Amino acid sequence: MVSAYMAGARNHARRDDRPVLLFFSNRRSGPARRMSSLVAWFGVTEKKRLRVVQVDTDANEELARALDVSTVPTLVLLRGKTVVDRLDGRATGKQISRMISPHVVAR
Repeated sequence: MVSAYMAGARNHARRDDRPVLLFFSNRRSGPARRMSSLVAWFGVTEKKRLRVVQVDTDANEELARALDVSTVPTLVLLRGKTVVDRLDGRATGKQISRMISPHVVAR
């Protein structure tokens, strides 16, 4: 599963050099459900500088395991194939902004 994701990401990355924010969640997690609109807001407002992908941990257990995701919600910021930052547990908008700002290109 991880290799399939990375292969797809690699093909897409040739055209897109934006960092990717993976939002690991599942339907059972109240904190993840409450955070989903905040993460979606970042996906809309930062779409020129950042790609946001929601990952269901139940459907993508292998990817979650490969990235050592044990807490839901978790945010993992990737630059290419490299994890450059992460936030485990519920996060605020300020925390997410501080996490992504060093890694996005100003436009």
